[in-house]
Amino acid sequence: MPNSASISAKALLDESIVIDTLGGAVVHPTPSVTEGTYEENMVSQGWNILHACLVSEPSYSPTWEELQLAVYENLLNFEMSPMCRHIEKVEDIFDAKSKGQLGVIFGIQSPTWIEGKKERLRLMYKLGLRSLQLTYMERNLLGDGCLEPENRGLTNFGMQIVRECNRLGILVDCSHVGHQTTLDAIHESKKPIVISHTAIRAIVDNPRCVTDQQMKAVAEKGGTIGITTFSPFIRRDQMPTLDDYLDHFDYAIKLIGEDHVTFATDWFDGKTKTNWATPWFYPEVTQGKKYGGLGLTGFSKRAELTNVIEGFRARGYSDQRISKLLGGNFIRVLKEVWK
Repeated sequence: MPNSASISAKALLDESIVIDTLGGAVVHPTPSVTEGTYEENMVSQGWNILHACLVSEPSYSPTWEELQLAVYENLLNFEMSPMCRHIEKVEDIFDAKSKGQLGVIFGIQSPTWIEGKKERLRLMYKLGLRSLQLTYMERNLLGDGCLEPENRGLTNFGMQIVRECNRLGILVDCSHVGHQTTLDAIHESKKPIVISHTAIRAIVDNPRCVTDQQMKAVAEKGGTIGITTFSPFIRRDQMPTLDDYLDHFDYAIKLIGEDHVTFATDWFDGKTKTNWATPWFYPEVTQGKKYGGLGLTGFSKRAELTNVIEGFRARGYSDQRISKLLGGNFIRVLKEVWK
């Protein structure tokens, strides 16, 4: 792991493994680029691994058929795009880095496709699913999402799914998950869990941000909290800056330590204003911000990743800490969870 403060931000990216712990989608919606391919652009800008959301259109809560189609599209993309590769085990991450490929971890933000049929989880594991978010914003068969006013916890069916994820080697993700459901999932799980993309509720009072209690519980189980750039979570009164974003890292690291924090964007680079419907359905989360006003001043596009490195360094972060935040901490969790 790099330890020289004198190397450039670009050199630190070259030496580190950069994992976007929620990085949108590579296909459907497919990001457009002006030159080369999306994968080539990502790797050249310092990105190595995306924890991808398999289905985000027409919603994040797919049917069984919609999920199967999304898997097919991604598997086909791996065949057609040699710069892009499927990540199914930890060794694949290091192999993708060494070969200059963009690695994609299959994740899903809602278990609606299970529909009470637990055997589907094993089938999806065979097709490469490696991360399962227990709820989206709403209540489902597993438990309450973060917007449910009753804040009920994990159901018995949800407990069964958490145990099955542990058995198979699927990462449990509690982003978008209700407060009590998160605490219950941590209690039920024998393995670390993550909250892959969120921010700090003590800084911004948004129902999608995590409380100190949630962060401490995740860290005590060995998991990680991913800080996302999604602007309604970072600052409410105006467009947030990179410094505002880094304030959330400072808070989390002070509370739970540098080994339990990761880095996320929640950027769907292919989304347009016509297929991003979150403001209509979830105004409690977007809090008045519209398409085009969701980024950060200083870090609103993939090519600005070096700005984050320089911002961390300006706050006195060592290169070793930065490498942990960029990917090392998430890899540690995957080593404990994946088979």
